[in-house]
Amino acid sequence: MLFPILDLTYIGERFDAIAPALVSAGKEAGVKDPDRSPWALQQAMHRLMELMGILVGQLESGSETTDGSLDELSELGDYGIQLLVDFSTVAAGLEMPQESEEMEDITLPLALWIVRHRGELRTLAPVINSLARLANRFREPSQLQQLYVLSVELIEALEPLMQAQRPDKAHPWSILLMNQAIIATRSHQPELIDQAYETLCRLLPDQASDFFREGMEQMDALNYPQKVREVVEKYYNLWSQPRILH
Repeated sequence: MLFPILDLTYIGERFDAIAPALVSAGKEAGVKDPDRSPWALQQAMHRLMELMGILVGQLESGSETTDGSLDELSELGDYGIQLLVDFSTVAAGLEMPQESEEMEDITLPLALWIVRHRGELRTLAPVINSLARLANRFREPSQLQQLYVLSVELIEALEPLMQAQRPDKAHPWSILLMNQAIIATRSHQPELIDQAYETLCRLLPDQASDFFREGMEQMDALNYPQKVREVVEKYYNLWSQPRILH
């Protein structure tokens, strides 16, 4: 499993495994700017985790869930993602590239935690970066299938906004949908590929034909199995001709 138990304890443990080294490096480098101090960011994250724990405890205790409480959860979750991004930026400035990526990678489980508690995911770019890194790192179909399932969770949470505001090619939503389709393709599982491509066609119809054209080019370049090639070719043939509105 990618995330054995995706709760605040897990997220906090991942954070605490990385933060001390950054705090130490920040002290050695003489970082005193409160906006760039690893120590200040660490304290802010710990306090935020406490606040999120209290809020979720209230929501899970049977208290009535209101739009206000869900908005508060969304705000706290988004602040957490921003803190992780700030920590990642500081780590890069301290020439600690591995820690920088690891800190940004925590945004993925935090984003999933937010949507699983019915919060709104407001900052997507670092989450997409984390998802893409995992996709590039994984080779086993079972790993890619798990990653695909997580991408489905994110897209289902964002789909109402996507339908209301058709994203352009550079929008983080577009990149997320493209990444999901790529993850499905790399899994070599036709049923996942078909699902991902249907989602892509529904939510990004203006970009689908380019994606399938590039996909056909990759079939030969990377020697994909025939079962994968057949699915990609099906969608390429469906979307390669100009689509006319009736």
